[in-house]
Amino acid sequence: MRENVDLNCDLGEGMANDKAIMPFLGSCNIAAGGHTGDEHTILETIQLAKKHQVKIGAHPSYPDQQNFGRSPVDISFAQLEESLFQQINLVKKLASTENKTMHHIKFHGALYLKSLTSPELAGYLAKFVAHNYKGVQLYAPYGSCMAEEARKQKVPLKNEGFADRAYMTSSVLLSRKNSNAILTNLDEVRHQVLSMVYKGKVPTFDKQSHDIVVDTICIHGDHPKALEIAQLLGPLLATSTLNR
Repeated sequence: MRENVDLNCDLGEGMANDKAIMPFLGSCNIAAGGHTGDEHTILETIQLAKKHQVKIGAHPSYPDQQNFGRSPVDISFAQLEESLFQQINLVKKLASTENKTMHHIKFHGALYLKSLTSPELAGYLAKFVAHNYKGVQLYAPYGSCMAEEARKQKVPLKNEGFADRAYMTSSVLLSRKNSNAILTNLDEVRHQVLSMVYKGKVPTFDKQSHDIVVDTICIHGDHPKALEIAQLLGPLLATSTLNR
């Protein structure tokens, strides 16, 4: 079992369930304007997190609101860096107005997914975080290029697992283009999370099992059963009785 595995969620994305989900979380990833969100929604989410003592993270993406950050964008590293600065620094600035610190960074959508398998992009992002946000934690899956590059750059890392997505390997999710990519059966969600947290194994779409390490479990705020999953997993991760 991993000690102190927390539940995180992508919030500030225009969903109506943020207030209901927040009490069940240990940390949240706040949309920073790249794929959605603006100063008003960021501050509102920070204030909600503060009320429930939930750790605050920035959730930057490719600058692509039209596609919700879920499609690759062909831009230079310099252009990407400028956008990431704007997004992350806005969350950091607004958090400071509420006397809160930015706990972590979690990249979103296509940027997140590409960093898992591209050593070049992962190396760039790890250096970017190391040089500009010293001490801030990075959320990335165990065994991914992003996790490896974070270790090389000595960026504090939280290995992230997903409650509501099907896996191909321990670090690669099944594409959303596949009809089985999103888990909606709560029993299946529960089984996957318990396996990751307590057994160090993640079941994959092809009925195999892979070694995994998780420090934090993510649910997506736009999942149709996001609140139900939060209500299920919040107490589940908070108790240690299941380890007996």
